[in-house]
Amino acid sequence: MAKRADVLVIGAGPAGIATAIAASLKGLRVTVLDYRKPPIEKSCGEGLLPSAVTNLQSLGIHLDSSAGFPFFGIRFSDEEFSASARVTRGTGYGVRRAQLHRILVERACEVGVSFHWGARVSGFDGRGAQVGGAYFPYRWLVGADGQNSTLGKWANLSSRRPRFARFGFSRHYAVAPWTDLVEVHWGPGCQIFLTPTGGDEICIALLSHDPQLRIDRALTYFPDVAKRLAGSRFLTAELGGVTALGRARAVVSGHVALVGDASFTVDGVTGQGLSLAFQQAILLAEAFERGDLDYYEIAHREISRAPWRMTRLLLLMDQSAWLRRKVLRLFAGNPALFTKIMSAHMAEAAQESLKATEVLGLGWQVLRA
Repeated sequence: MAKRADVLVIGAGPAGIATAIAASLKGLRVTVLDYRKPPIEKSCGEGLLPSAVTNLQSLGIHLDSSAGFPFFGIRFSDEEFSASARVTRGTGYGVRRAQLHRILVERACEVGVSFHWGARVSGFDGRGAQVGGAYFPYRWLVGADGQNSTLGKWANLSSRRPRFARFGFSRHYAVAPWTDLVEVHWGPGCQIFLTPTGGDEICIALLSHDPQLRIDRALTYFPDVAKRLAGSRFLTAELGGVTALGRARAVVSGHVALVGDASFTVDGVTGQGLSLAFQQAILLAEAFERGDLDYYEIAHREISRAPWRMTRLLLLMDQSAWLRRKVLRLFAGNPALFTKIMSAHMAEAAQESLKATEVLGLGWQVLRA
């Protein structure tokens, strides 16, 4: 039997490791189990919004140009219109997923987190987890094991059927960034994201409803992007995954809590997945300190509202070319409005997030555009 942990985390992705760090900083003994072994890759746009950077700082992780490439806003474009918004506060970073994972693991080890790699959990009970012939007892059990969380199913917290599932692919190209913005190019039923991740590389990410569509073919819809990439070599293989809008029935049951994609997922078009995961991790650690997981349940519900609204808005733009043209024409003609919306979207604090009344007001302006 392993030594009893105050917090046992199932899943060593960014959400799980961030939770482990936050809990360890509260003085708790933390063990993390994952059946994978580092480095852990995942198809991802690789842009960390200023809110994510701020949350990482509270975990003792301070990003700089040695870790990734700073960006200062976002640009939306289609075949007719282009609108740019610079963040009013903070800096975002384009960071390779494997690099981010390494940074998180190193910080977790610094604060005393114990990792067990290649540990496949075979069962749970109310006191511990079974891993092969070993038994890991716990006080608090955390599921950070993704959208199809095994722990969520065991604890009867399984996610509702996700909405608007789409397919994502990403790959790195050896080309110097030409902008300090993240670019989102809108096309027929798909988007291409360009995130600088270094002084001589770009991460290209594709989101679409077509499971057969890959980056090379998608670039034919975006000739300006294809021209920028012409002649550049691939630095990494093309990785794929699924992205969706969904949430668990609840994120707490007894001494069990869910974080990250196990608890709530937003479509990759928002770029908010990691920001939410880090914020959830910090709130869950506060709940551990209070001895009150209901605190986390309430806080989780609160911080999920604005991302849910923004995801629905952006997915509507994806589904309707007419609406997308209207929105982008409005943003191109009113850059101050676009900046306000994107600043709220990338907000460092939950209270700065876009409110429901502002979303309705935006809808009215779009109809008039």
